[in-house]
Amino acid sequence: MTEKVRKDVSKRIVATRHRLRLSQSAVSSRAGIHPSYLSRIEKGKVHPTVRTAMRLAAALRVSLNDLFGPTPTTQMDQPCPVSASGRCLMDLLDAGADSGRGGDGEIYSAQQLRLMRKFMALLRHGSPSLLTALEALVSEILKERQRRPTPDTNQPKNGN
Repeated sequence: MTEKVRKDVSKRIVATRHRLRLSQSAVSSRAGIHPSYLSRIEKGKVHPTVRTAMRLAAALRVSLNDLFGPTPTTQMDQPCPVSASGRCLMDLLDAGADSGRGGDGEIYSAQQLRLMRKFMALLRHGSPSLLTALEALVSEILKERQRRPTPDTNQPKNGN
């Protein structure tokens, strides 16, 4: 990797991290690398291995092309989708052994986290007619649930 390419990659990593409002510590934790290593990568002093580049791309929610390609894309330029308590869904998903547990007893299954992320994508990028349809659908589901409260079998049990 030439010095020019290494500097360009480091700028892209820094720009993406700043755009997502993430600290070096958060990104290095998500990527499973030491914060000082990320710092050296961001300063253009070292180039990441392919494995580390893949981990960084995943931690930043971008493709490898966004970091190494000829022109970066901005497919994920929105802030992290948040849970009911305001926590980043990526943090809830990346919590390791405590995966899916937020503050104040907030617990989500992997399926619920996936659905929240997909729903947030629809809200961000949906057409006005799609948003109107989603609003009507959710309203009807909530009305039906209020009429007939039943135990929710989709809720994860503690420890799962």
